[in-house]
Amino acid sequence: MIRKIDEGAGLLDRLISVTNNVAHIRATLPRGAAHYVRAADSELHSADNAKVIQPVPATAGNLESPLPVRRRAGQLERLNTQIANGLTERHGIQTYGFGRPGLDTGTIREIVRAMDNMLAKYPHTRILSIEIGDVDGSIARSFEDRSSQTSLVGTRIAFSTKYASNPRLLSEDTEQAINRGHFSRRSEGPAYSAIVHEFGHALTYEGRSAIVDIAETKLFEYYRRKYSNPESDLEKSYKDWLGKLSGYSFCKGYFHPIEALAEAFADVEMNGVRATEPAKVLHEMLVNSARSEWRKVRLT
Repeated sequence: MIRKIDEGAGLLDRLISVTNNVAHIRATLPRGAAHYVRAADSELHSADNAKVIQPVPATAGNLESPLPVRRRAGQLERLNTQIANGLTERHGIQTYGFGRPGLDTGTIREIVRAMDNMLAKYPHTRILSIEIGDVDGSIARSFEDRSSQTSLVGTRIAFSTKYASNPRLLSEDTEQAINRGHFSRRSEGPAYSAIVHEFGHALTYEGRSAIVDIAETKLFEYYRRKYSNPESDLEKSYKDWLGKLSGYSFCKGYFHPIEALAEAFADVEMNGVRATEPAKVLHEMLVNSARSEWRKVRLT
């Protein structure tokens, strides 16, 4: 569902002003994302410390496993909500569904850390909200919101309740997808990786999706300039090179630019120099396209 941004006189200037303020806050955060997550955790524990049974450390005379911490009803829900609320405080992003019962706190931390890290690096990206909710057949999805009166867009990201509640299933399904080549292997956990992939979609929206129509042409031009050899079959060698991208970058054997751009963004952001060459080319195109649009509306 597309949600319209309120229309009216001076809308463009008001949105630019708000976005600039949020970007300034994002670019000048006094503490890292990991610190905020730990702080939210420790603050809640200190408040409830007297009412929580502490684990018993194992000693030479006590080889039994430590006792589990018994939490009061609703404690994890409050903790998860508190962690997610940090995104609103730091970046102005609305959060929904993080207080649902049964969500895994480790997964929530990964989601928040990924958002913090990406917004610290690309502070002008217009993320409107992130929620835990129903995502049919996916780990996470992104949705573009556009105003009919301006060229400004925003992105809403949704993460699957099923996977946010079951970290083992999330890990197993992601590992299976990696093993069959659907996803590239990454240096971060599955929830973090999924959010970075969706952030790649957000950058595509920022660039007005202009890069989508020319992505494969630019890839081929890059390859031809660098690797063209009169004695080789250019078409075959190009396809072999392009095949270094993850399987999710293709649909029925054909290049799928929308997913290829998001996959390439995730590959480079998490794997750095170990990312594939075509992913690096796509990542550069994607980021440059978004920055070009930001300059047009005076965000950089």
